[in-house]
Amino acid sequence: MNHAFTIPVYGRSPHLRACIDSILKQSQTGSAVVLTTSTPSVFLDNIAAEYRLPLVLNDVRDGIGSDWNFALTAPDAQFVTVAHQDDFYNPDYIKLMFEAINRHPDALVAFSNNTEHTPDGARKVNINLCIKRALSARAFGSSEALDRLQDKRRLLNLGNPVCCPSVIINRRLLPDFRFTGAMKSNLDWEGWWRLAQLPGKFVYVKTPLVSKGVHPESETSALIANQLREQEDRQMFDHFWPRPVAAAIALVYKLGYRANRV
Repeated sequence: MNHAFTIPVYGRSPHLRACIDSILKQSQTGSAVVLTTSTPSVFLDNIAAEYRLPLVLNDVRDGIGSDWNFALTAPDAQFVTVAHQDDFYNPDYIKLMFEAINRHPDALVAFSNNTEHTPDGARKVNINLCIKRALSARAFGSSEALDRLQDKRRLLNLGNPVCCPSVIINRRLLPDFRFTGAMKSNLDWEGWWRLAQLPGKFVYVKTPLVSKGVHPESETSALIANQLREQEDRQMFDHFWPRPVAAAIALVYKLGYRANRV
């Protein structure tokens, strides 16, 4: 296993320590952990020193796409998880993810089911999570891997059920993959759409292995508030459907935004 977690960090995140702690408590050890940032600060220097982790500076400040791409390419590892600074990992994340990957060595990406938490603790399963799980079940059925183009597109054509911080990217098979800089909300969905066109598998672990943070200051909440996500959702549905159908699906999809509000 040649794997690394990279955490693109910014600002003075109150959740960063908990994220790092969850990564360091993995039941299967051996993964490297790297912090990256385009917003250096004494706070981040202190965190890196406290945990004895490398902090790699991205000199280019060009938005979330630039930050994620820098984090993706910073470690010298075949497999990379771009962790988000306000999310937490199940102790068996690496163990269960690589059991699945080892069964499918031609996997382009592997991802897992997830739960959510707020500043008050674990969050009950809501309509948004139910929809995402239904979309994954619709595509995968009883299988844990998708290989055919139409199946991978089917996973993504009614929304994005892929939990981004759970994704392990196989950089040996995808050395040139980068997230788009043209989006701020759906850059991951757009990335999976491009990867779906390539030969190779998408692997899904049905066990929830990541808890995503949902809080008022989160990037997703901010994007919903300024309606940018709605625009980008429509762009994504246009990849899969005729424009009138895409418009109708986007309208229904927007209703799920309410579940992100704390």
